[in-house]
Amino acid sequence: MWFQGISGQTGRGRIARGGNAAEGLTDRLGTAEREAGFHERDMSSFERERIDLEHRVTRMEAELESLRQRRLEAYARWWNARDDRDRALHVCRKLRRRIDRTRGRDNGE
Repeated sequence: MWFQGISGQTGRGRIARGGNAAEGLTDRLGTAEREAGFHERDMSSFERERIDLEHRVTRMEAELESLRQRRLEAYARWWNARDDRDRALHVCRKLRRRIDRTRGRDNGE
């Protein structure tokens, strides 16, 4: 584990030698604190990026929902126009047949 090296290097034999061991520990403490500070800054940066991305995702999801709704509305308009066209074509066929029958009567049939 990452912390095993700490206890292994600061065993009883090393501390018994006197003040030099305390300086070594102080140096290691300073290094560890600086490293923790670097990681803290990285974490802040990553958190800002995560929050920014979360906002972007939320906006894009809302836009996607809006586009899906517009797609459904466009399809509904197309479907209604298709029904209106089919109805108009049906009326045209009926009127042509009626005109053809009327012309046939007028021609003596």
